[in-house]
Amino acid sequence: MTAIAIATFDDEGPYLRARTRAVAGGRRIVGEWLPYASDALGEGEGQRGIRPVVILAGLAGAIGLFALTAWSMMIAYPLNAGGRPLWSWQAFLPAPVEFGALTAAIGGIILLFRNAQLTRLHHSAFDFREVERASQDAFVLAITCDAGEDSNDVLALMAEAGATHSRLIGG
Repeated sequence: MTAIAIATFDDEGPYLRARTRAVAGGRRIVGEWLPYASDALGEGEGQRGIRPVVILAGLAGAIGLFALTAWSMMIAYPLNAGGRPLWSWQAFLPAPVEFGALTAAIGGIILLFRNAQLTRLHHSAFDFREVERASQDAFVLAITCDAGEDSNDVLALMAEAGATHSRLIGG
């Protein structure tokens, strides 16, 4: 049966030591709560894939509006204004460029909401009393482990790293 070992640290140093040891030992980290963003953690999982999605959304919006403009001018409602040809692509460019920027921004915001899970009204992590202090002054780390000897090893790992408080949840 799987349990969660959750530990509280007062400083970033012990927290990073415990995190490094857990990752090196092949442990699965299920939650990390810090009072501020730490550069030592590197890029989070949610940051991967945002740029390509924004670029693709912007290109799709721009190409879509360019195609709609060209189709409407050449096929649906051909209008010869001032003797110019129906396929005058230079006149079709300003609106798709602006619309591409708009769709890129909308795509980025939608992906931000999805990755940050901002639409969730309640998360089960807020039921832990350790997480309450994480936004103020505590570093909290949650690691999955098997009940029994494995859970004791994980709790010992956190204590050796400098955890001020650790406990086992479930299992």
